[in-house]
Amino acid sequence: MFRSQYQIATVWGIPIKVHISWLIILLMIPGTLLFRVLIALGLFMSVALHELGHSFVAIRKGCRVREITLMFMGGAAQMESMPRRPLDETLMALAGPAVSVLLGAAGYFGGHFLMRMGLSYPGMIIYILGWINWALAGFNLLPSFPMDGGRVFRALLTPKVGRLRATFIAARLGKIMAVLFGLYGFLNEPRSWVLVAIAFFIYSAAGREYRVVQMEEAARRGEGAGPFWNPFRSPPEPPPRFDGGDDYVVISPPPYAKSRRAEHAEVDVEQ
Repeated sequence: MFRSQYQIATVWGIPIKVHISWLIILLMIPGTLLFRVLIALGLFMSVALHELGHSFVAIRKGCRVREITLMFMGGAAQMESMPRRPLDETLMALAGPAVSVLLGAAGYFGGHFLMRMGLSYPGMIIYILGWINWALAGFNLLPSFPMDGGRVFRALLTPKVGRLRATFIAARLGKIMAVLFGLYGFLNEPRSWVLVAIAFFIYSAAGREYRVVQMEEAARRGEGAGPFWNPFRSPPEPPPRFDGGDDYVVISPPPYAKSRRAEHAEVDVEQ
């Protein structure tokens, strides 16, 4: 039977899956078929290593990573819990871009070295992948929650205003930036429908993750949580009841995957 995704490897007990939409990458890359395949494979490995960077820190902090999925618009490390200490969350969020920066440096200098040795074609491929990794790191460090930079922003706010309010602010900023991404992609010529799609998923993911934190904070108080509760309301009021939600979070460049429902939840869930 036809499946939408296939498991290709297991690293540290984490299943790594590739979604069939990854084939779209081949159509987007200009050049010969060989060039497309090599760039797509290099990008595939780069995104996988980026997600493993997140996963390595998460595991070290006692969090369980359910799986990593590689799709057309990026990768996603799906986690059943997040580090709660702001420093731990910051380290986890920065781990992915740090891997991408290192891969970028390796590609840039390695590509130059190969081209000087007369190996122009492989050197060019590696050089291009170096720049792609740097672009991947830079994009993910934008303060657009729930991207990596947005998670760092949330972690910096948490000691000052609390986790829920920090998430509210970060999610609101993430939605504003998503709208700007979408407008730029739509109004620019030629239109970038990929950027529009990324903007849509960032906007949706920001709202989902805020609801997850609402549920988590409400559970600590023995209450429910609603998607429209404003933590800045004065005077403060208890959050309204909310009986549904997502059970785990997605770390990705950019986030795109919908979370599963709460019946699969295990513990202390917040990427």
